[in-house]
Amino acid sequence: MVPTRFVAPGEETPLPEDGHFVVKPAVSAGARDSARYTPAQHDLAARHIAALHRAGSTAMVQPYLTRIEEGERALVFLGGVFSHALRKGPVLGEAGVIDNAREAHPDLVPHQPSAAELALARAALAAVPGRDPLLYARVDLARADDGAPVVMELELVEPNLFTAHSRSGLERFADVVRDRATAG
Repeated sequence: MVPTRFVAPGEETPLPEDGHFVVKPAVSAGARDSARYTPAQHDLAARHIAALHRAGSTAMVQPYLTRIEEGERALVFLGGVFSHALRKGPVLGEAGVIDNAREAHPDLVPHQPSAAELALARAALAAVPGRDPLLYARVDLARADDGAPVVMELELVEPNLFTAHSRSGLERFADVVRDRATAG
C-alpha cells in the first residue's frame, strides 16, 4: 500500500520535506479535491488540508509516485472472482492545482494484470472484514518507483466497475447479483 498519513480535523501533520506529495480526502471519487504538491508548496498544501477539514473530511497525505504517469490499474472483482481490468490515465496535473473539472477516468484501455498485480489485489480483498465474498469490489493499483505494484485505493462502496468497457464483465455482474439475490 502507498504509505499514507491520515490527518483528521483538528490534527496537524508535518508535510514531506523532499519529493512531491499528494493531498486528498479520505473519501472521494475520481480524484476529486486531490492535488499534488512540491516541497516548496507547503503553505498551499496546508490550506488544502484546512479546506478538507472545514468540510469535515479527513485528509490523506501520500508520496507522489512518479510512475503514476503510466496510469493506475483498476482490477474489478465480481462475487470474489477477478473479472476484468483497465488502465486509467493519470489525473493529477500541474503541482498545486485542484482541478475538479477534469475527466475522472481518462484514457481507459483494457489491461491484462500481471501475476503480482492479481496477488496483491486478492490480498487486499482478503483483508476486508465481513461477508465473503464481496458482491463487487475494485482494487486500484499503481507502480512504486521500483516497479512493484502498490494499492492506491480499495473501492467497495459504489465503485465504477467499468462494465461499459467489458461486456462479459457486465454479464458476470448480472449473474452475481442474481445468484446473491436468490441464495438462501
